[in-house]
Amino acid sequence: MASKTIEKDKTFSDAEGKLYNYNSMKIELNSLKIDLEYLEIDYKGCKAISYADERTGQTNNISNTVENEVLAKERQIIEIENKIHKKERQIRKIENALELLKEEEKRLVSFRYFSNRKKAPSWLDVGEEIGYSDKKCRVMRNDIINKIKSLI
Repeated sequence: MASKTIEKDKTFSDAEGKLYNYNSMKIELNSLKIDLEYLEIDYKGCKAISYADERTGQTNNISNTVENEVLAKERQIIEIENKIHKKERQIRKIENALELLKEEEKRLVSFRYFSNRKKAPSWLDVGEEIGYSDKKCRVMRNDIINKIKSLI
């Protein structure tokens, strides 16, 4: 029984943590897209130029510096693309889960979790913002997280 409670608490706190990190994830996603954009520009500058009619002699040199640089950039691009897809998926899952919520629940989530403050607003502040007592807001929070935790 105790392990089930601990597991419930972990999924609850994981879901709440994802809500708190939502804005950061969006900023990180944009940053990764910027990195990818510049890496792709740099990568295109490294590609070899092909001359269709040019004949060259056979070479046994396998560790070409330019080739290694291109391969390294390809790996970096793939790694960044994977990070982008993971963040996009997480953001979409959160946004999708929020569709289950009523308007006042969405307002609570937005004010409590998505505000750009260094510290989350107090439950008193949340209550004043959405028109409920702080105790009612805490109960709503539990209901909200329990409603969406399996989806995010």
